[in-house]
Amino acid sequence: MNNDMLPVPKHLKRILKLTGDSNSEFEVTGKIVCDCGSEKFTLRLVGDDSDYQKHRVIKVAQEGDNYFLIVKVKCNDCGREHLIFDNDHHGWNGFVCGGDSRDLPRPAAKDWACDKCQKTDHALTVIIHSRGQEDFIKEGEDEFDPEDWAEAFAWITIKTVCGSCGETNDEWISYETM
Repeated sequence: MNNDMLPVPKHLKRILKLTGDSNSEFEVTGKIVCDCGSEKFTLRLVGDDSDYQKHRVIKVAQEGDNYFLIVKVKCNDCGREHLIFDNDHHGWNGFVCGGDSRDLPRPAAKDWACDKCQKTDHALTVIIHSRGQEDFIKEGEDEFDPEDWAEAFAWITIKTVCGSCGETNDEWISYETM
């Protein structure tokens, strides 16, 4: 399949290395790999992890009247930081609707430690779900450039694997963006 027909948002094109052979216009899976080649990251999060021990999922954080879910990674080898997801800028609501908190300063992210061993060395797999290019064009009503269809994805799932103890969470982030 032509890579232009895969729902990889522009901000991830350079660092999302596709895995598997089932990638399509409606779903794509890949590992996050830094420009230096490393797959070891410290996760940087703006989100609600207060219920994590019970449900093992990160939720949107409320700060005043605003809601944030931001995931960044900092390469443990070269120190470069990469933005993986910001609910006010990415996905359908962020890209098409423009998130409610889009123009506000972003809250400070905190490092995420493995809940089992408390280490911060993680590998990430990202799955992007899309309703496809045709749906974006139809719903966009000529408001958006058809080339930007991959920016308006419907769902993002982020899987983490601790580099120290191997603890895995297949849905550390599982977030509908519509």
